Order: sequence, then structure tokens, then C-alpha cells
Amino acid sequence: MNLNYEYIAAHISDYIKSENFFDTFDIEDIKQIMKYSNLTSNQYITLLKQSSSAIKAKELYMCTRNANVTIQNMEEIVSTLKSVKKYMKFNIFDGIIDILDQKEKEIPLSTEEIQKHQSKIKEIQNPRQNAAKETNDNQTNEIHTACVKGNLGLVKSHIECRCNKEAKDDDGYTPLIEASSNGELEVVKYLISVGADKEAKNKYGWTPLICASRNGHLEVVKYLISNGADKEAKDKYGYTPLIEASMDGHLELVKYFISVGADKEAKDNYGDTPLIIASDNGHLEVVKYLISVGADKEAKNNNGWTPLIYASRFGHLEVVKYLISVGADKEAKNNNGKTPLIYASRFGHLEVVKYLISVGADKEAKDKEGKTVFEVAKNNVRNYLKV
Repeated sequence: MNLNYEYIAAHISDYIKSENFFDTFDIEDIKQIMKYSNLTSNQYITLLKQSSSAIKAKELYMCTRNANVTIQNMEEIVSTLKSVKKYMKFNIFDGIIDILDQKEKEIPLSTEEIQKHQSKIKEIQNPRQNAAKETNDNQTNEIHTACVKGNLGLVKSHIECRCNKEAKDDDGYTPLIEASSNGELEVVKYLISVGADKEAKNKYGWTPLICASRNGHLEVVKYLISNGADKEAKDKYGYTPLIEASMDGHLELVKYFISVGADKEAKDNYGDTPLIIASDNGHLEVVKYLISVGADKEAKNNNGWTPLIYASRFGHLEVVKYLISVGADKEAKNNNGKTPLIYASRFGHLEVVKYLISVGADKEAKDKEGKTVFEVAKNNVRNYLKV
């Protein structure tokens, strides 16, 4: 299956907060996502807890063993091991955990005191350097916060005091990227007027225009385009502003980008077009609009997935119905030989299965491994197919 594992891993905290990570992805996908993940110990422990109702202990070990987990201290080591023991059934950790628990209690407080003194010595040795860095850091934090909140007066004040208008935070956001991301049009206008870089990129490769598109800020998008922002700019995943707008279902933005000539067949690093992305995410109105302006309904990404295959895999029934109504190929196969019906069956989307069969989808279709619709079916679908 063709998912942007690196992108998902970068946003894994959203799935953890929503408690839907294990419901959204299957075991093989989770294995790949974990390779790119960078989790705190608390995030990892939370994931393990959320897994308990979704997958078995053995499967949990197999799909999370490659996770990158940052552990800061002895307490986090113990907590993480306890959770691994509990949810992966690793009783062998009992003795290890007991020893670590004891060692944690034995670590002298003087260690912390030594660290404090070392820090103070460094501060005394480099007072000017530290003061300058603190001032710059404070100014950067303040102007970024002002841009997020739309405090135009404070932004102007910082710029007039020669604060760096291209200052980046830890994630590479400049003031203009922050303002664009949060829809603060007046701040955006001001920063552009003083020469802020409209093509600056953060660590994900997001420009101000891409960020405004991601978050549905139409007026900011229009203003940036009117000032020459690159409407075909791509981030590190190959997403253009139109792909981002399609991904998040921002219909008016999609219409605007098409009206100014954005490439409706642009492809990201995985070969996904705006229509494929919209179908993947179930945005029916965006799908309808893109089809109405001539988007290729049979476009395939690098792994051979069409819009209909994606809609079927994720159970977006209304999108499936619409794509079929405009003549999408219900027997299209991806590089693994899987059809829309095979995917709907595999992931238990019974209503999609019923609909595809009702319009004549081949129940006997086989993938490259020779597996049929029935063989890959979840129980609810299998029971239906037996009748």
C-alpha cells in the first residue's frame, strides 16, 4: 500500500491524541511508520496502551520494535520497560526493572548539583555570549508569537528595532511562515512589504503559501499569489499548495488554484495527484470539482493506485459511488494486482463491497499472490460473501 510513511511519522502525535493510530493503519504500515518515527518515552508508552485493544502482544512487538524513542533519564527508562513488559508480555524484564528501580533511588543528588554548578560556571565564563544569545532568542520567540497571534503592532516594533525578519525557530518557521500558517493577513502584508522571503521554507519544506493552503486561509493564499509566490512550490514530500488544499478538503482554495492555472495533475514524491489525494481522504466535493475540470480519474501513483482504489480501501462510499458514476475503472489493479473490491473486502468496508458488487465488480478477481476477494476479507465481509 502506498502511504507517505515519513509524513505520517512526523505527525504521529495527532494520531496519538486522537487515539486512532491502530485503527487507521494495518500492521505492515505501522512497521514502516515506526522506522521514521521520533517518539518521546511518554508518546511511546501511550501508543503501547492504545494498542492493547487493537492488536496482539506479538504483533505489537513486530510492528513497533524499530521505533525511535528518546529517553531522557532513569525514570523514563523504567517507565518504558514497564510498559513494554506489560503490553508485549515480556516477563523477562521483571528482574531488570527491579534493579533499575533500585539504582534510580541510589543515584546521589550530588549529580544534579554538579550539573547545576557546571552550568553556572559556563554562564560566568561567557556572560556576553550568553546575554546576546538570550536576547536574540527572546526576540525570535516574541516576533514569532506576535505573528501567530496577529499582533501587527508588536511585529512592526520588532522589525523597526532590526529584529531579523527571516529568523527561524527550531522547526524552521520564519515570521512570514507563521503568519501565513495562522491566516494573519495584515501581518503577512506587512512582512511582504518589508521584503520578507515569500519562498522561505521550514524543515518540512513548507513555504508561506503551502502553509496557508494547508490551513485553508484563502485570502492569505490570494495575497501571496498576487505577490508572485510560487503556486507550484513543493515541500520535501513533493506536495504542492493544490495538493495540500485537496488533501484537507479546502474546496474554495482548490477552485482558486485551478483558476490561476495550478497544475491539476501535479504529482508528489509518491506519484499522487490532487484527485488521488482528495479521494484518499474522502473529500467528495473536491473530487467532484477536480473531475469537472478534467482531472484524470484513472491517474495512477508510483504503486499503481487509482482514485477509486484509494476511496475503496478507506471506505469512502460516496466517493466510490461518484467515481463509478463518471466511469472510473472498477477493475483497475495496482502494482500488487489488487482491485478496489479486494481492498474494500480486506479492510472490512462492507457497504463499499456491497456497492461494488452491485455494479458488477469481479468477485473472483485475484491479486498477484493469487488471493481472492473472499480470502482477504474481514469477518463481516466474509459472512456477506458466503450468502
